[in-house]
Amino acid sequence: MAGCCNLLAKFFLFVVNILIWILGGALLAIGIIAELQKEDYGDVSSSVLASPAIICIIIGSVLFLLGLLGAVGALVELYYVLMIYVLLLFIILLVEIGVAVFIYVQNDETEDIIREQMEELIKEYRNDPDLQDLIDSIQSDLLECCGIDRPDDWQLNPYFNCSSPSLQACSVPFSCCLPEENSTVVNTQCGDGALRIGNTGSRSQLIYTNGCYGEFEELIENVLPILGGILLGIFVLEVLSIFLTVGLVVDIRNEKSRARKWHKAHPKQRKKKKTELENFTLVSPSHK
Repeated sequence: MAGCCNLLAKFFLFVVNILIWILGGALLAIGIIAELQKEDYGDVSSSVLASPAIICIIIGSVLFLLGLLGAVGALVELYYVLMIYVLLLFIILLVEIGVAVFIYVQNDETEDIIREQMEELIKEYRNDPDLQDLIDSIQSDLLECCGIDRPDDWQLNPYFNCSSPSLQACSVPFSCCLPEENSTVVNTQCGDGALRIGNTGSRSQLIYTNGCYGEFEELIENVLPILGGILLGIFVLEVLSIFLTVGLVVDIRNEKSRARKWHKAHPKQRKKKKTELENFTLVSPSHK
């Protein structure tokens, strides 16, 4: 019965970690390709969220390493590899719990941090093509919004600020614009001069006047049950993987301990088997 459970644990850990390894490899490849295709756009942003490619590389590397250690360790029953795998998984679990507790307890501070990061994203909009595509997709497709709380937030960007000498002064990205009916061509100039329009009613005919932060909060509230279920499933999977790996490590250690005790109690049989193995290796079919 114990052998059967051991086999099931190995199979489960191997399959799960192969999937994690594939996912990590895909994210790592996407991040590296995206980073290599970038051109030099000037200053590097201080925001962690301002480079999707770097985020993909970091997450992909962690998942790739974790999946590789778990799959190889479970398949070959490598004691120290499995110990490293458990340690990494436990650290990741603690980080996740810490982040969840921080968000729950420090709700106001979390909101401030998110707003600060969003401000950094707006400032770095023109400096990173991947970031630019991400923001445009969020504003035009996902949330249908403009700025953090209002379109005027785009004045934080040096290119869109009304005091800027740029040709796009007092403008907003085209992703802020309302979709044009019966048009298949994107008008990338539609946001030019939008911030000069003082009347909110007039703006509402051209661009989105609702901020992305409020839309993001509403989206989270709508998908919270699904998101909570997914996060709970990931948490349970991580805890189960830790327990199964620890059980497998204990079995491997016990098996090695039993083997050492047997060899210590039967030194002659061990020597006999070693001699038989050497004779079998030395004798070839031509000598028969």
